[in-house]
Amino acid sequence: MKKLIFLLLLFLAVLQLSAQTKYEQESKISFTNVPKKARLFVSKIIQSKKVKWYKEQSNNGISFEAKSKFKGKNYSIEFDKNGNIQDVEIENSWNILPEITQQNIKKSLKNTFKKHKIRKIQIQFSGEEKDLINYFNNDIKNNITIKYEIVLKGKTDSGKHLYEFLFNHDGQLESTSKIVFRNTDNIEF
Repeated sequence: MKKLIFLLLLFLAVLQLSAQTKYEQESKISFTNVPKKARLFVSKIIQSKKVKWYKEQSNNGISFEAKSKFKGKNYSIEFDKNGNIQDVEIENSWNILPEITQQNIKKSLKNTFKKHKIRKIQIQFSGEEKDLINYFNNDIKNNITIKYEIVLKGKTDSGKHLYEFLFNHDGQLESTSKIVFRNTDNIEF
């Protein structure tokens, strides 16, 4: 029975892997072109004068992203087109993940790829604006959802590609996207 469940989960992971493609194009923008609500949120959790703002066009629409280094960590804070918070991501290392989470992620990646190399690991925090502010300022974890976003280069039967995986706090796979960057070197009319 365990083998049957494992094979079913593996099949669903492979099916999901081939089903989604993530297109994105980032362009740097001025602080003044960002919704006020987003600027205000960032000022409440990052006390840094060096915040870079980006407008992202993806297959999910338009979003805004603030990037900054604060307390030695790389922060990435994403907002929808109206300035509503979507999530806060902090780049971190593999060894910061709980052991059981690491084991589950390793198992999932081993079953998906012949070879892989992790490029980036981010801890993703989501929740209501007030709860996120409370968490980052007072370390109160009420109503905060924690997930792990992993960007890696993986080799499958179809070749080598860049992927983005999203795992829940226990290391169970939630989504997979193949990353495709738009070619901006060509002149478009």
